Amino acid sequence: MATTYHKAGEALRVATPRPGVFKGKARGHQRVATLSRGRVTVSVPERLAIPCSCSCAGSGRDHLGGASARGAGLPGAIAHEREGATSRSRGGEEAETPENVKDITSIRQLIDELERATDKLVIVSFHATWCSACRKVQPMVVNQVKNRAEDILLLKVRYDTNKSICKTLGVRKLPYFHFYRGSQGRLADFSASAKTFHRITDAIEEHGTPRCTLGENHIVPHELEDLLEENQSKGGR
Repeated sequence: MATTYHKAGEALRVATPRPGVFKGKARGHQRVATLSRGRVTVSVPERLAIPCSCSCAGSGRDHLGGASARGAGLPGAIAHEREGATSRSRGGEEAETPENVKDITSIRQLIDELERATDKLVIVSFHATWCSACRKVQPMVVNQVKNRAEDILLLKVRYDTNKSICKTLGVRKLPYFHFYRGSQGRLADFSASAKTFHRITDAIEEHGTPRCTLGENHIVPHELEDLLEENQSKGGR
C-alpha cells in the first residue's frame, strides 16, 4: 500500500468499505476526514464501522475507515508521517531521539544551537515532509551521528515551517545539508540522497575529527543574524 502525506488540518477524502465486504472489489463510501497531530479522524455512521483486526479484536471496539493503515491493512486506509520527539522502530515501540539531534522551530533557536555547539561539527539538514528523498535519507543521517554526541550536532530544519531560513541560506533543493564548525564557519553545503549518502559520510570523515579552533567564532551566518533582526522588528522570532 502506498503511503500518502498530507498537511495538518487538511480535509481528506477517505473510502470506507462496507462491513463484511472483503472479497473482490469492495464498494466504498466517501467521507471527509481531518488530519490533526498525525491522526486521521473520520466521522461515519455506526453501520460503516469496520471490525478491527489488530490487538483490540474482540474487545468491542472498532477502527473506522482510514484510521489504521498498518494495523488493519484495509483498503482506503491512509498512513501519515508524524513529526515529534520520538520515532517508531520496526517493532512498533517508540525510540527516543538522540540527544544530539534537534528539530529547529525558529531562527532564534537555530542561532542559539549553533552558538552552543562551540567546536562541535554541526550538520544542518533541510528537509520537508512531502519530500520522499528526505524521508529516506533522514534516518540514515540520524543513525550516522547518534553515537557521536560529544563532537557532532544534527539540526533538522523543516522547510514547510521555516521557509524564510531556507531562502536566506540559499537552499533551493531538498534534501540539502550545511556543515559548520566554530571559527571556520560554514565548511560545506550540498544535496545528498540515500543513493549519494557517501557525500555525507565523506564530509563527516573530513570535518568531524575532534579539534579546538582558535579565533573568533564565525559559526553563525551573518545573513541569519540579519534575518533574526528583521523578524524581531516585525514582532517575530
